[in-house]
Amino acid sequence: MVPLRLVSSYFVLQGFAIAAWWAMLWFDPRSIGWFFPKAWNSHSFLSFWLADIVLLSLGSLLVAFGVYQKQLWASTAAWSLAVTSWYPTLYCLAVSFKTGEAWVASAMMTVMGGGGVAMASMISHGGQDPNAFRVTSMKGAILWWSTAGQIVLFWGTFLVVIPLGVVEVQGGLGVPCFSHPWQLPASTSLLTLASGLGLWSAISMVKSGGGTPLPMAQAPRLVISGPYRLIRNPMAVAGILQAVSVGWLLGSVPVIGYALMGIIIWNRFVRPTEEADLFRRFGQSYEEYRSRVRLWIPCGK
Repeated sequence: MVPLRLVSSYFVLQGFAIAAWWAMLWFDPRSIGWFFPKAWNSHSFLSFWLADIVLLSLGSLLVAFGVYQKQLWASTAAWSLAVTSWYPTLYCLAVSFKTGEAWVASAMMTVMGGGGVAMASMISHGGQDPNAFRVTSMKGAILWWSTAGQIVLFWGTFLVVIPLGVVEVQGGLGVPCFSHPWQLPASTSLLTLASGLGLWSAISMVKSGGGTPLPMAQAPRLVISGPYRLIRNPMAVAGILQAVSVGWLLGSVPVIGYALMGIIIWNRFVRPTEEADLFRRFGQSYEEYRSRVRLWIPCGK
């Protein structure tokens, strides 16, 4: 279970963070250059302030109030805000892919857009019962397409947009990237192997469990086949190795550091909650599986 306070706190933080970001742009004009292409006129960029403040900043605070007060409209408001945030997100992504610049802004907006969707997904009908873990009712082709969409969004965000944003900051700070003769074949080989593990894990989740990789659309059956018979969370291992390989490919130590931070974040904040939910749903079957299969090293105990 995720407390109402956590969900409402997220939207409070988001609302004030957006307002603080605009305040920084207005009071420190030099900071504007981090967030839009060099060839752009800064006035065209700053013209977005009213829409952001009214719809995203104040909207976030309104949603936070509704969630905390358990208002019936909270769920609808949260989803409306999440959908609204994806318009500027997609705009920023289009600009970055076209110009090869402003990846910092795209990374920030993508994380915000994804966070909004995640929080809205936690709110059940009426906003009374936030929950990060739910069993999916999807079947057949919808389940496969949903899983494919999740893979595209997660890989695009964590393996493309955020790393490019980190490299852009690195370049702006004057920190050089590294390179060595066998960098391209070695890093792409690791990326291919890690991606294969991730795909194998997702396919096993759909075929054996009847669910998706997302906590909000979990498998109704315990998955212990495929890569899960060798390691308890192959998706986490695959994701970390993918991000490390991307950092290696880009020659960016900060990106590799960002990837390794995923180990701490997942192990400290995600794993305990996920394992508690699995034990609640599968009981002794999961406990026996956990005692037999290791977490990080791919071999049985």
